[in-house]
Amino acid sequence: MNRRQFLRITPVALAALSSPFAPWRLAAQSPAEPPEIGRASRRSSAAPRAVLDLGPRQSLRLLQFTDNHFFCGVKQGLTVTDADRKTESDWQEFVRIFSPDLIILSGDSWHDNPGGRGFDSLLHVLRRMEPLGIPWAFCWGNHDLMDDYQAGHDALEGARHSLYRGGASHGDYRIEVRTRSTQGPAAAAHLWFLNSNRHGLTAWQLDWLRSARADLAKSGSDALPSLAFYHIPLLEQKTLYEAGRTPGVFQEEVCHEKESGVAAPVLGADTRLLATFCGHDHVNDYAVRSRSLDLVYGRATGYAGYGGDKLRKGAKLIELDLRAGTYEQVTVFADGSRWRPA
Repeated sequence: MNRRQFLRITPVALAALSSPFAPWRLAAQSPAEPPEIGRASRRSSAAPRAVLDLGPRQSLRLLQFTDNHFFCGVKQGLTVTDADRKTESDWQEFVRIFSPDLIILSGDSWHDNPGGRGFDSLLHVLRRMEPLGIPWAFCWGNHDLMDDYQAGHDALEGARHSLYRGGASHGDYRIEVRTRSTQGPAAAAHLWFLNSNRHGLTAWQLDWLRSARADLAKSGSDALPSLAFYHIPLLEQKTLYEAGRTPGVFQEEVCHEKESGVAAPVLGADTRLLATFCGHDHVNDYAVRSRSLDLVYGRATGYAGYGGDKLRKGAKLIELDLRAGTYEQVTVFADGSRWRPA
């Protein structure tokens, strides 16, 4: 199954013509408006952040799960399919084998909102995340739909082990990674989480990022290694790909939606931002380099989403060396095996 067939079978497509978020209505919006998906009713002037304390360790291990698509193809209710059970089983194996410090759900955790079930779908995901016993973070994807996004923000922030802090910022937030020295806890790295909603990163998220960085610069803690996560890829992940030269898997047109190339210069303005990680295109797994910044595809994780017949489902293991300020990434599978582009 390809993306076009995948979208055609989704229950939400049947309601698209009457939806207040119909494509022609979205196209008429200013790109500087807050996102439709994940739009919050609560606001704060402070840039939201959470803290992940690694104690004495100087390395950070992340697991990125993307495009899990719980309840994809289920027309009514919350029937758990064999595909969803397989996804959940893989989550448990990934955690057991790779022992991450943080799990990242980088969009499309559930699939749409037919019959208004999006919030209950989120609760289902939370009930599967919490028993893993690992801190975790969340990005909004274009299929993470619900009727009341503020209720979703509040559930995400209140869940056990959650480091999500986007409830008053439309889903944009930062995690400050700390290590313990003889002088006490100190910031060692930043992890950025941006809501690419339906269109990709637009002026709203980029303005928020500029403002949050300016606040960090005032405190003198901006010059630290960092990584960023969002769901929809950038235009450069299409234009910088070179067939036969770029290592990895490219089996699907890059769906950068309305992202027109404005995001990469803003992201790359922070020279300590080492890489960004996205999802969205289930059968792509490669990285390109834009300026000093790596733009990396995560590996699609959920069996209910399309593409498993073409590319094996997995996750992305990311290891950040806080002393050296370098990172490595590799695709991993639930049997413990690893894959790197040749």
